[in-house]
Order: sequence, then C-alpha cells, then structure tokens
Amino acid sequence: MTFAKVVFKFVDHLFKNAQNPKKLRKKYADVKVEKDILYGENPKEELLDIHYLPKTDGEPYPVIMEIHGGGFSAGDKKYRAVLSSFYAKETGAFVVNVNYGLGGKTICPVPVRQLVNAVNWVVANKEKYNLDLSRFVVTGDSAGGYYSSMLSVLQDSPFLQELYQAKPQARFGAALLNCGVYDMRLALKQKILLNLTKGVAHDYAGITPKEIETFKYKEGMSPIEHITEKFPKTLVIYAEQDFFCGGQGEAICQKLKDLGVYHESYGSTEFSDNHTFSLTWKSKAAQEATALSISFLNRYFKGEI
Repeated sequence: MTFAKVVFKFVDHLFKNAQNPKKLRKKYADVKVEKDILYGENPKEELLDIHYLPKTDGEPYPVIMEIHGGGFSAGDKKYRAVLSSFYAKETGAFVVNVNYGLGGKTICPVPVRQLVNAVNWVVANKEKYNLDLSRFVVTGDSAGGYYSSMLSVLQDSPFLQELYQAKPQARFGAALLNCGVYDMRLALKQKILLNLTKGVAHDYAGITPKEIETFKYKEGMSPIEHITEKFPKTLVIYAEQDFFCGGQGEAICQKLKDLGVYHESYGSTEFSDNHTFSLTWKSKAAQEATALSISFLNRYFKGEI
C-alpha cells in the first residue's frame, strides 16, 4: 500500500461525518435509495447506488452521475450518499452514485472503462426508471473531477475511444467539476503536499513520475488536452490555495474561455477552504459553492443555460 493510499484513506475517515452529517441525512430521508446495483462484470468494483424522489406525474427524470474522489486510491460512493440525496431532492434528478476500481489493484485504463459501463447502464435502464438522457450531467470531486472531465472529452473523441477501448452510448450536456485534476501529465511532474506525487502516479497508472513519457496512455491521460468547443456546459469549483490540485481549476477555466465553452466558476480564497471544501457543507464558501451548484443544475435542466 502506498503512502498516498494511506493518506487518502485517512482523509476519508477524518471527513466521513462532515460529508454525511446526521442533520442532512434526516432532512433528505424521503429520497428513495437503492444500493449496490451491479452495472458491469466486477461485483466488487462496478457497483452503483441510485437516489431519486418517487413521483407519479409521469415526467421523466433528468440524470446526474456522481463520481467520488479519493486520490485514485481511496474513496467510496458511501461518502457521497448525502450529496447524492441532496442533488435528488433539490433538483428532482435521478442521481447515479458510482463506485469504480481503485489504484493499487485497478489502474488506468480500467476505471475509465468501468465508468463508461456505468454510463451505458444508465442508457440500458432509461425506460425502467423513466430517464431523460437529453438532460444528463456528470459531476465529481478530486479524482472524480478528473474522471468527470475525462468522460466529457471521451464522448466526442474517436481517438480517446480507440485508446481506451470504451465508447459511451449517451452524451453529457453539462458537467460540475469540483477541485479535480485536469492536466494529469503536469500534475504527476509536480510535488504536492506530503510528497504524494509518486504514490498517486503508482495508484493511478502503476508507474513512477519518471515513466510518464513512456506510458502507453500518456497522450490521453490529460483531459484538458482534448477539450474542444463541444465540451459540456460546465461549472468549475476550485480552491485558489488547493494543496493537492493547485492551479488545475484556473487552467480548465481558461481553456474553456479560450474555446468559447459556456462555463461558470467558483473559487475559494481562504486556506481553510481548501481541496473539495464544499463537501463539508458548513463554511461560507462551501455554502456559496453549493448554492451555485444547485442553481447551475436547475438552470441547465430548465434549458436556461
């Protein structure tokens, strides 16, 4: 087990209750949750939960796919349970909260293929759950932000589909990216807090940072390099003093601006509002970012953006 994996598993434990506070669990208790649905062939990794408000009006649900973070080596959908119910309650969406294979055992390109399987599971279950795939959003934090942006470029890139041997059967029209890594090649060449770069490289791809240039998937590992004007409408949440993903949010915002892609952003300025700060709900910045997230989602679902 790498030191990075130890650190990110510790972070999971440390913030478990802050991310799923009892008060919010009670508030969103009316959201129906079905757990551990197999969406692929691996019963230990390819599992998802669904969160939705039962209704009888016959209107189809817009869809949100939620992808947890964890440094590519930790994390679990259970840590995004309240967030998923929150999205379902506040937007009326059908939320798909996804697990995927974690580093140390499952490395690039397998998690990307698994998440494409999750997208295709949604397509296969469109009629069963009355889903409107013309209003399909992907969101994730940290490593989940990376995978959300990767899926967003993969859907329009024959090159990436060939490289990863994965093709989604539906398109995301919007993305909500929270403190993610978007330039992976650059990130694995930089030193980050606690000198975790070596462990992250191992857990993401089974390589050392020095082996990036010989890595089979190097040309496809950085979503920012494949963004085009077709990229989904996007909300980027980032921390200006992010000790894990410093500069990544600003970089993708600039890329989207240069290409004329509709996007909004929220950047926290205080050191205390650091990596994935919005997931702990309480600070002023967390509340502002969360409010903007719901506003963005609802405006997108209503066709206002």
